[in-house]
Amino acid sequence: MLMTGIGQIRSFVQEYAEVIAQVLEVDVTIVDEERIRIGGTGPYKAKVGQFVPSGSLFQRILETGKPGAVPDQDRHPACRNCAIAGECLELATMGFPILKQGQPVGVIGIMAVTPEQKQKIILSSAKLADFLSHMSSLLESKLVLMEANQKLQYQVREAMQVISQNCSFGSMVGQSEAYRNLVEEAGRVSCGTSTVLIRGESGTGKELLARAIHGASGRRERPFVVVNCPSLPNNLLESELFGYEGGAFTGANRGGKPGKFELAQQGTIFLDEIGDLPLTLQPKLLRVLQERTVDRIGGKKPISLDVRVISATHRDLEGMVRSGTFRADLYYRLNVIPLFIPPLRERREDIELYLRHFLRKYAQRLGKEISEVEPDLVQWFNTYDWPGNVRQVENVVEYLVNMAQSNKIGLAEMPRNLVEQTRAVALPGSSLNQRLADYEKNLLAGYLSKGASLEAKKRVAEELQISLATLYRRLEKYDLI
Repeated sequence: MLMTGIGQIRSFVQEYAEVIAQVLEVDVTIVDEERIRIGGTGPYKAKVGQFVPSGSLFQRILETGKPGAVPDQDRHPACRNCAIAGECLELATMGFPILKQGQPVGVIGIMAVTPEQKQKIILSSAKLADFLSHMSSLLESKLVLMEANQKLQYQVREAMQVISQNCSFGSMVGQSEAYRNLVEEAGRVSCGTSTVLIRGESGTGKELLARAIHGASGRRERPFVVVNCPSLPNNLLESELFGYEGGAFTGANRGGKPGKFELAQQGTIFLDEIGDLPLTLQPKLLRVLQERTVDRIGGKKPISLDVRVISATHRDLEGMVRSGTFRADLYYRLNVIPLFIPPLRERREDIELYLRHFLRKYAQRLGKEISEVEPDLVQWFNTYDWPGNVRQVENVVEYLVNMAQSNKIGLAEMPRNLVEQTRAVALPGSSLNQRLADYEKNLLAGYLSKGASLEAKKRVAEELQISLATLYRRLEKYDLI
């Protein structure tokens, strides 16, 4: 929804009020259509954010859309119905409506709190009214321009979403029977609205599959919103998912903020690594799935949703349910249509396909002509276990293309640590402990290269379900720091 009320330009309104006060040498207040002061000078600056009294001149101006004035508060009949009649310090008041497309959306008011200011308002009422009319027109122009800019930004954002998300199953790479069966299943469910749970190891392409389902659905022109559950701190995850109303907590945006579910309205929300969702938030997500409504933090009424939910995880959710770290009722709500992406080591016929696919992609991106892949490199790719799955293949191919000095690539361009570790694992006569150690070293090297950042190490520790300290010990043991 486009937010174009005068309350959305509060900083501009405050500056505006101060300019008017300097020019007219009276105090100024500006209120929005909800009767909330959004700008003020003198004693009214401290009242910004508060309601103007019910029954006041400003309320009448908002209701009628017509300007008004009270030249003498003590004797004017309009003041009798004001909630603070008898307590008001104002000696005279004048107000002019702020209109947008003919509808009142606020009021500019000038007040006299000294006899001199009162005399100015009484003697110059016609000129002041003309001045306030001009100021109101300038504010209306600001609102219209803001609305036009917001509409343009919204249209650009939608266009970019359609371009970036127009992903279909034709863009997915894989020829193995297991992968073809997966794509066929996903294609059959893409036209529906049922909740989908995608399972698979890290790097298998769970988000790509989710985008393909969205891209083949009737929601393809609506938003595809991604939420990576582990990447958001627990104290922010609730507000990011469900949104909040203005003033819901310290530091909250005054105007509130829609959550990811609201941003995905009529489209698809992708909850990546749902197994990492904190137990404390799981009941609220369950309710969203059951009721198809969302409650903002601090909100007073639920917001109806038309959103398809696709979630993904590499974790053993069934085991988490048994251990009590994942709610059983939420698991069943998410697992309506389960899809499993097999790891790359279980569909080796796809490995060379990925090699060629990413080779074309990065050769084009880097402006290189690479027409030949040496047989020993193809053999190495086909025999390696790829613990990082498709993501790791892509990273290695990108490295190869960067290192290529001619129109062909081979083992000579490979990252040295990968080749050496593979040869070590293949040595005959190794003990079980040695082979396990070699495998562990090979696995870690597949996830991290030397000099990897702390954030990358934290992410790998989470994926492997070990502590960061344990990961560091292993990396030091195998000289992979």
